[in-house]
Amino acid sequence: MNRIKYAEQLYALISMCLGCAFIVFGLLSFIGILQPTSASIVQSQRHIGIVFSVLGVAFLIAQAIFTVLASAKRKSYCELISNGIKVNGIVEKVYMQKFLQYGKKSPYRVLYSYTYGGKIYHHKSHLLWDKPYMKETDSIAVYINDSEKSAIQL
Repeated sequence: MNRIKYAEQLYALISMCLGCAFIVFGLLSFIGILQPTSASIVQSQRHIGIVFSVLGVAFLIAQAIFTVLASAKRKSYCELISNGIKVNGIVEKVYMQKFLQYGKKSPYRVLYSYTYGGKIYHHKSHLLWDKPYMKETDSIAVYINDSEKSAIQL
């Protein structure tokens, strides 16, 4: 299984599949294979083809946006791990995200907190597909930067 680290990667995959399907439906409508039913509001094959094609392009644009967001998160994560300030943090909770599934598996997330500059910060990890070895109140290394972003390396 391809290890998806960010929800945006999963949304991009779904958007790409939907976009391609709608474009195929639009093309099938243009060439006359996909025809409207008598109960359909729009009776023109050309109009149905246009609607399906526009929806397909919209999903592909959404896929591109999700891909850019996931790439930015990945870049930020790598930068934090390599150049971030290392501080000690505490695991607050390890939980499974049941609403998100990929390949019949749900990912885990780690909620953690750390103190820096007299302030307490609360953050969550990226998606983890294997159950993390840590439990509540465990100490972990947190990498932070000045813009209050953080990452943990597991």
